[in-house]
Amino acid sequence: MIKREELSIRLKYIGDVRLRRTEFGALAISTYYASKCWPKLPEDLAKTGRLLKPQEVPLWLVTALSLASYACRLQASGNRVSIDVSPERVGLEVNGIPMAFKPSCVNIDTFIQTFEEGEYEVPEVLSGLKGREVVDVGANTGETALYFVLNGARKVIAVEPLPNVARCAEENVRLSGATDKVKVINAALSNEPVGVPCDYDVSSSAFFLHA
Repeated sequence: MIKREELSIRLKYIGDVRLRRTEFGALAISTYYASKCWPKLPEDLAKTGRLLKPQEVPLWLVTALSLASYACRLQASGNRVSIDVSPERVGLEVNGIPMAFKPSCVNIDTFIQTFEEGEYEVPEVLSGLKGREVVDVGANTGETALYFVLNGARKVIAVEPLPNVARCAEENVRLSGATDKVKVINAALSNEPVGVPCDYDVSSSAFFLHA
């Protein structure tokens, strides 16, 4: 596996899919954490996963499993949490506040950092969000902006320089019903003129830097 960038994997409840090495690692980690508090998770996801095309399964699963592991932590803290999945979207509702993502509009790296690894789960940070306006620079596909809203931000200005990635952020905000709380701005912030590619792979967008 270490020497191969891609291989065929048979998922028990889904069937045969081809995974890149990064997808396999993300899927394994997500499954480990989420299944701890949701034993029926594989069967629940399989009902929807069977409706997907094989090439759509890996990213859809990682999106669903990352939110599931986040939901587990929230439930353990006494929050009311529910997850809703379909072939087109993966949604999470926490204490009546919804958010949803289109799997093809998700960057695996930033998504896992935000929801699974809990990069922003610092008490001082979360308490400082409540009722505040937040500027999210380098918003990527909108996962951090929606995370901030979920944790009490009143308004988020999400600034993302890559046009196709900004469009994904807008789509995720729309699916979440949060257009009144999150404003996506397709712009680059710099103290000098910069060039931004008009088309950039969403899966690599977390590592985009203007040199």
